[in-house]
Amino acid sequence: MLRFSAVDPPDREKQRGATAVEFALILPLLIAMLMGVIDFGLAFSQNISLQAAAREGARQGVTQGDVIAYTRQARGQLDDSKLQVKFSVDTSGGTPGVVVVCARYPQSSATGFFSWILDGAFEAKSVMKMEGTATVTSGSKNWGGGSCAP
Repeated sequence: MLRFSAVDPPDREKQRGATAVEFALILPLLIAMLMGVIDFGLAFSQNISLQAAAREGARQGVTQGDVIAYTRQARGQLDDSKLQVKFSVDTSGGTPGVVVVCARYPQSSATGFFSWILDGAFEAKSVMKMEGTATVTSGSKNWGGGSCAP
């Protein structure tokens, strides 16, 4: 009785070489995808933390709390030395007015692979109606310029 193998021994060596070439072609794409997931996942997390910090600062501002202190406490994993906060009370629409809290945080690439995309700053703004007359109408911490209007 004759036996036939699916792949002849000389073809097996060719197959190993083809597999190595295919792996070499796919590996850079897989690494780029992995780095993208890491970088953009961290960027998304930073953006959510920044929005939550601005919202918490505004929430405390409408009840006469310390806006900057509560914004700093609610920053999550953000570096406090890089966090920029500015707030103001706008009474142009009548009293008691609205409190406007703006927060800014620099974007960065954890892997360095997508630093050309993640080069800028995240910004978040929260506007809430005041519950009473404001005693402190404005303030800032590390604010590097720019407007913070409702």
